[in-house]
Amino acid sequence: MTGLDITDMLLLFLAGLVGGAANALAGGGTFFTFPALLEIGLPPTAASATSAFSLWGGRVSAVLPQWRAIDVTRPAVRARILTAAAGGATGALLLLATAERAFLFIVPWLLLFATIMFIFSRQIGGWLKRTLGRTAHAGLQRLLEFLFAVYGGYFGAGLGVLMISLYAVFTNLPPATANALKNVVTALLLTISVSIFIIGGRIVWPAALATFAGAFPGGWLGGWLAMKVNPQLLRGIIGVLAVLLTIWYFVKIYWLG
Repeated sequence: MTGLDITDMLLLFLAGLVGGAANALAGGGTFFTFPALLEIGLPPTAASATSAFSLWGGRVSAVLPQWRAIDVTRPAVRARILTAAAGGATGALLLLATAERAFLFIVPWLLLFATIMFIFSRQIGGWLKRTLGRTAHAGLQRLLEFLFAVYGGYFGAGLGVLMISLYAVFTNLPPATANALKNVVTALLLTISVSIFIIGGRIVWPAALATFAGAFPGGWLGGWLAMKVNPQLLRGIIGVLAVLLTIWYFVKIYWLG
């Protein structure tokens, strides 16, 4: 793509600002950054990789105050971290191997999956717990963790919701500990996938930096708003926007061409 103009930079900054705040409050930041990067003309895989980088800092910063809540000496915790690392690397390599046109046709389905998980996470988590909670074994748990991590490295929208739902089904962790573990796992996964995207030359740096410039203060803004805004109300608003974006990309890619 050619260089960014001032309108592109402003759009990406605002997308990063809103996406960073959304991640800090309720999740769903990718619903803002990824479409914005597509709209300025980035190829789909580059838009996904660049979006991952732009939100990476907020994920890592969220870990810092919560790291001590996780006992990394426990074998189960180490197993989850290693599984996430392997899955994230696999997903990132799959993205690099995906042709642009093929990924473009996958995008609406990825958005649909992320939207369903974002909106119906509690219902899906409850169904999984009723269905698998008494019979599921460690092998199935690790398989699902790996598959979710692959998805996180490949696209990542709604990953935090997936991980929280998984922990609700398979563990007895208190909510605060489960949230801290989710932040640690997703930050590690994203760090590995972003590193692979950098080595693979898939990140468009002018766009990445413009989006990151918004996402960094957006994370702080989200932390401040968390004390003033009802998170459930915000999740509802993000859910509606996610539905509209999903419909738009189905229409744009499959109908308008």
